[in-house]
Amino acid sequence: MRNMALLIALFGSAMASPMLYSQSAAAQGAAVASGAGMKSAAGAQVPDLSRNWGPGGKTVNNWFPDDPRGQHPEKAPMTPWAEAKFKTAHPPFGADATFEAINDPVQNYCDPPGVSRIYLYPWEFKFIQTPDTVYILYEYTKMWRAIPLNKEHSKDPDSTWLGESVGKYDGDALVIDTIGFNDKTWLDHLGHPHSEALHLIERFRRIDNKTLELQMTVDDPKAYTKTFTGTKTFKASDSPLGEGICSMSESQEFQKRVIDLSTTGKSQK
Repeated sequence: MRNMALLIALFGSAMASPMLYSQSAAAQGAAVASGAGMKSAAGAQVPDLSRNWGPGGKTVNNWFPDDPRGQHPEKAPMTPWAEAKFKTAHPPFGADATFEAINDPVQNYCDPPGVSRIYLYPWEFKFIQTPDTVYILYEYTKMWRAIPLNKEHSKDPDSTWLGESVGKYDGDALVIDTIGFNDKTWLDHLGHPHSEALHLIERFRRIDNKTLELQMTVDDPKAYTKTFTGTKTFKASDSPLGEGICSMSESQEFQKRVIDLSTTGKSQK
């Protein structure tokens, strides 16, 4: 799918319904949903991450710390296997951005963007914290994840779009450990690949009341010669989560009326 329209429509507005963890008293339920008053497995106070978080801080197009904007994507620490796959990518973003022969799986087929890439889009997301599970709701593509807390990974997880995630609280941070990915998504907007050996660690912490920091650690020995960690910040938002649905029909119309005209200069009727 070539859903470039979603990239232009950065923010939407729609009604959002808060999800509260069930308790005998309404006040207790609200406190749990916000994370307030909860304790971690170690008995420490749980950081309150609950609210909508949106774009903020510097532009990040990939997770390589030496080149977050992706001005030199070819300099990523890729293995020969990853380099070969990267050379076939035709992304609509970054230094090698093109509208010619785009093969971005999100743009072309409405495939899920994947865990590492979803945070690079300028759309909002929201945490729902309960005592045993953290849910993350994403505005873009209406994707959501359920992360069980203080659990172990299964011995042989299936390969899936979002992988198998487990989480824990570490001081003032929420740490999410994910394995079990398929290799169908791009690691970032620039077309860097990953293998099924991909291992991600997301570390979320509030820098202040209105700023959330995400440290994304990427470990994939088949695709990269070393482990690396990138950082991105988000700002608190009072806007409700909008409708970021991936529509093939809208994408095809945008392709015909906008992209084809920009690349061929010929009118499309």
